[in-house]
This record gives sequence, C-alpha cells and structure tokens, in this order.
Amino acid sequence: MTRSVPSPRRAAQRGVAAVEFALGAMLFFIFIFGVIELARALYMWSTMIEVTRRAARTAANTDFTNTVLLDAAAAKAIFDEIPGGLPLRGNIRANNLNIDYLNGSLTPVSPMPSCPAQNIARCNTDPNGNSCIRFVRVRLCVAGSGAACPRVDYQPIVGANFFPGGPLQFPTFATVTPAGTLGYSPGVPGSCM
Repeated sequence: MTRSVPSPRRAAQRGVAAVEFALGAMLFFIFIFGVIELARALYMWSTMIEVTRRAARTAANTDFTNTVLLDAAAAKAIFDEIPGGLPLRGNIRANNLNIDYLNGSLTPVSPMPSCPAQNIARCNTDPNGNSCIRFVRVRLCVAGSGAACPRVDYQPIVGANFFPGGPLQFPTFATVTPAGTLGYSPGVPGSCM
C-alpha cells in the first residue's frame, strides 16, 4: 500500500475555503444586521410621527398648568401605558417630548396665561395677541433641552458606532395642532381669573 503525498499546490490550498467562508459570512451578517437596523429605523421614524401627533392631540385638551397631567399625556403618547412600553424604542422616553404653546403667528405665547379660563378670556379679547394660546406644538428633543430642541441621536441595536460618519439623528418630528379646551370645563368657575 502506497500512500500518496499531496502536491505542494494542494497543500497551499488547505484552509482557503474556510477563509473564503469566513469572509463571505462576515459580509452576509453585516448585510443582514444592516437590513434589520434600517427596518428598525424606519419603524421608529413612523412611530415617532404618531407619538408626536398623539401627544399634541392630548396636550391640546389638557390643562397646561398641570405638569402631572402633561407628563401623563407624554407617557401615554409614547405608549408607556402598555407593559414594556414602546417596543424597540431605544433611548426615546416621554421626557423627550417637548410641548410648546403657540400664538396665532406660531411663536411661543408670552406671557403664558395662568389657567385655561384666562386663556379663553385673552383669546376672546385679542384673538391674534401674543398671550393667546392658539396652537400646541410637540417636538422630539433631547430631554431637558428647553426651547433649543437639539435632535435626539438614534441608538442602533447593534452598537453605537454601527453607521459610518457618526451617529444618526432623528428629525424633531414637530406636530402642530389647534388648541382645544386646554383643560377648560364650561360651567366650572375658573379660580385663576
């Protein structure tokens, strides 16, 4: 029985298939994770549009002087009332929703009315005045940023440095809706007038 000796060319080819598979598998998994991350980003994009719309609609009918009710409205808008909260939301929380009260020229109201009844009185006296709340705007901002509203970074699942060129940022997703009752109940005397 003679044993054949592999040729030098065949010996040099050992492991090439494993290296080719490793490179191909790496590219395949990068592609798969990229598709998953892109799908999540599009999901978050459409969800944040809905979240700001829900928050604006609720804030338009909530007493603007009651911060507890406004915080609850933001939490409900971002689906915190369901167990586990908004799926795949990453770093987005209810405190990222910035609620602004605007006058007829879409600038912040100044000075703010002390209660919804006073707002109605101001709007009846001077509908286009700077102290009459006509619109409610909700934007997605960095928490605690105030009026500046810097954009929130998108937090990928696969790692902070997944995207080349630095972190992606969400737009502000600003939603403006006409002011509703702002918590005013007809027939209930306003104590702040």
